[in-house]
Amino acid sequence: MRLTLLRTTLIWAVVWPMVTVMLVILARVADDLSLGAQTLILTAILVPLISLVLAPAMQRLATRILKEKT
Repeated sequence: MRLTLLRTTLIWAVVWPMVTVMLVILARVADDLSLGAQTLILTAILVPLISLVLAPAMQRLATRILKEKT
C-alpha cells in the first residue's frame, strides 16, 4: 500500500509539470488547432513517455526510498 501511494505521488509530481509545459508549448505552436487536435498531440507524446519511461523509473525510485527507510 505504501509503495503504491508513494509511486503514485512521484508519478503525479513528474506528470503535472510535464502536462503544464506541454500545454504552454502547444498554446504557442498549435494555437490554431482545435482542442481535440491539441489533446491528441499532447497524449501522443505524454502517454508513451509516462508509461514506458517515467512510471518504471518512479517505481524503482519508490522501491529504493522504502528500502532505505527499513
